[in-house]
Amino acid sequence: MKILKYSLISLATLVLIGSAGYLFAASGIQSKPGYADLTMPGWMSTDTAIAVKLGPMGLKPIRWMVDRVANKPGREFDMSKQVLLSVLDDLEGVQLRIYEVEDNRQVFDQAIDDSIVTLKQDNWQTLISVQEDDDRLVVMQAGDDDLIEGLSVLASTPENAVFINLVGQISPESIAAIADRLHRI
Repeated sequence: MKILKYSLISLATLVLIGSAGYLFAASGIQSKPGYADLTMPGWMSTDTAIAVKLGPMGLKPIRWMVDRVANKPGREFDMSKQVLLSVLDDLEGVQLRIYEVEDNRQVFDQAIDDSIVTLKQDNWQTLISVQEDDDRLVVMQAGDDDLIEGLSVLASTPENAVFINLVGQISPESIAAIADRLHRI
């Protein structure tokens, strides 16, 4: 009986510590100008494959780790990796959700449509909107051509749906390079 009691106390403690760590890592993101209030599908009707939400404090250990790997002597990166590293330096927060699409594609397409309406009401601009066969991609930005404060990527295929929000002052050159790579895919 004592083993069960201590096991439950240990499990509850781990859940509380993990929850506090997650809340700490995600804190501060909603107050940033590039934060997108994306419409996410209800959890009852979808299967979430990946869900990440990191604020400024949650990105610090990631930056540290990437910096340690990227700055090893003799290491050179191609253009796409250099763009990724420069965007990571500018980020203040990240929201990422990847869902498995089954027979519920309309739920994700409706969430994308609702997100677009909300973002446009908040003065976000559409950079890319492509619908080809069963694939859909929408990329939107907050800010203007001189100062991009946030970037959102909304995509759906017959297999997956992706909702991404990058929060932070991102250089227009980085966005152009990312957009160019997305067009090639």
